[in-house]
Amino acid sequence: MPTYQYRAVTSAGKKKKGFVEASSQSRAFAVLQGKGLMPLQLEQVKGGHKEKESTTSAISSSLSMSGKVRLGESFYYLGILLQSGTALAQSLDMLARMSSGKAGRTWIEIRDAVQSGESFSSSLAKYPKVFPEVYIGMVQVAESVGKLGEVLEKIASHEEERAEVSGRLMTAMVYPLVILLVGMGAVYFLLSEVLPKITGIFEAAKGELPTSTKIVVAVGDTLQSLGPMALIIPLAVVFALMTSYRTVPKFREKIDALLWRIPLVQKSTLARFSGILGFQLESGIPLVQGMESSSKAISSTFFKKRMGEAREEVATGRSLSSVLAEQKIYPDIYILTLTAGQKSGELGKFLQRLGAIFERDVDNFMKRVVSLAEPLLLLFIGMLIAFIVVAIMGPIFDLTTLVK
Repeated sequence: MPTYQYRAVTSAGKKKKGFVEASSQSRAFAVLQGKGLMPLQLEQVKGGHKEKESTTSAISSSLSMSGKVRLGESFYYLGILLQSGTALAQSLDMLARMSSGKAGRTWIEIRDAVQSGESFSSSLAKYPKVFPEVYIGMVQVAESVGKLGEVLEKIASHEEERAEVSGRLMTAMVYPLVILLVGMGAVYFLLSEVLPKITGIFEAAKGELPTSTKIVVAVGDTLQSLGPMALIIPLAVVFALMTSYRTVPKFREKIDALLWRIPLVQKSTLARFSGILGFQLESGIPLVQGMESSSKAISSTFFKKRMGEAREEVATGRSLSSVLAEQKIYPDIYILTLTAGQKSGELGKFLQRLGAIFERDVDNFMKRVVSLAEPLLLLFIGMLIAFIVVAIMGPIFDLTTLVK
């Protein structure tokens, strides 16, 4: 039977080292917990050497990597501890010991709040910048149905999947953005620095310039007269639109309503909503409460408003599929899936499957867009620079020919 070397803390907070025999690492973890110990590190001893494995030691190192709270790892660890029978306050205490910096202080404050009688969800709500509103709502519902450990573990899985998708997308977009910035920088340099130095040649020629040259000269003169404002004005417009979107509810709802007409936006929104609602239903959370907390994960005010109206109808006893069908803003496949899920009594599973399908479709589409963006951007920037060069050099070549 394998032997494991452990480093753990007792319920009193004292550190302890030793060895334990168990058939597997998870079994060794359970044995130590049964003795009132919480492993901080668990390594298999084999052939006189220790083989590091990836449960508590990996969690401990990942939690200590940064001063920020790492939601995926933290909720996963809390979920496992609660499902193993460890009290919430004790689990939070151990999590605080395994974290560092600001994250450690945050968990200690949450532990103190729980020990003073506050609910876990209300304690998390004190840190809105750390814990998303949707997760707080899900924790609140999970507390009411007695499935906090299961829901925390599922939140952790969802958070890790979301972070992985976002990371892949950001990595894929870096190169096209670099190409675009470098290319536009080259165009700006040609128009604002190179062109003004040779416009005197065109003026001295006193001949009719080609239309392309007139356009390039006009754009160059505009950029030169504006100076830094040529960059500041577009940025200011973008900033004003973004500020209005965040602060003006009616403007935001109109923009969200327009965006909803884009199939990709629909699929992305429904994928996130369906995935969260599906695993809440699978965890035993009631449909109406699940709809409310799942809606908080969506940024679209248009979708939130429509789902809020649907939630009120469902609360009266109507089926979700019939209510959403009346709104006439969802794809037919979505309504059909909801109907099938309700008839089979497995709405949660159907929602999770559909959410995974939609998410895969969005992910594949974005991969295709990013893969096409690189050559298309290179072609666009190349053609733009070629147009400018030809517009500038064409009249100069004509003048040289006339001189000869």
